[in-house]
Amino acid sequence: MNREGQAENTEQAAIEVCSVSKAFGPRLVLRGVRLVVRRSEGVCLCGVNGAGKSTLLRIIAGLLCPDTGTVRLNGHDVRAEAAKTKPQLGVIGHKSMVYPELTVWENLSFFARLYGVSDRAARVTGFLEKLGLARYRYDKAGVLSRGLLQRLAIARALVHGPRVLLADEPFTGLDLEACRYLVSVFTDFRNEGGAIVMTTHDISVGLECCDRVAVLDSRAVIFDSTTDKIDKSAFLMDYLSYARSSD
Repeated sequence: MNREGQAENTEQAAIEVCSVSKAFGPRLVLRGVRLVVRRSEGVCLCGVNGAGKSTLLRIIAGLLCPDTGTVRLNGHDVRAEAAKTKPQLGVIGHKSMVYPELTVWENLSFFARLYGVSDRAARVTGFLEKLGLARYRYDKAGVLSRGLLQRLAIARALVHGPRVLLADEPFTGLDLEACRYLVSVFTDFRNEGGAIVMTTHDISVGLECCDRVAVLDSRAVIFDSTTDKIDKSAFLMDYLSYARSSD
């Protein structure tokens, strides 16, 4: 098993993280991180709290500038060619990134219009129905429960048809039914050629959604393998020790 950079062939790469380092003041968070994610591939990024998972996702999304290294999405640099990479991205983060004063319908319509979605009304309606939000379409986002707000955030990330999806703890606040639907959304996204990088504390769900798993520790990717080559039971019990002891 490869401990770093499982997918070295970049010919079909959707995401290329090349020698990325990042420090906040004197604290080094990432050091020379390398990660390649191909199209139709999903990577579950694991690591203890503070390992730098969210920082890495923010750098991939172009929301944070690395101190060294580059990130490319489908061949385009996220910093130098932001106009080409932003439409390719869907991001689910710790914050919903929706407007609380707008209704559910208005939020999704706004983001669909922002990205130039042609069949806007039909696409928004489809996501409202699939995510169980249709009955709340006229409710303002600011009054939604945590679970409903997370569903809206997921719809907002997908409504424009991105090719790369970054999901930081996407299952937070979701009930079982919504979790099962989101697993199917991720599966369909990959089957249609999309690439996913996600973090989740529910590793079993992460392994179900993704076909690769990577462990971020000691400021770098220390383990990277396809899920069919690991002992999932051992990994779930103690993935960090398992990664460090595996060949």
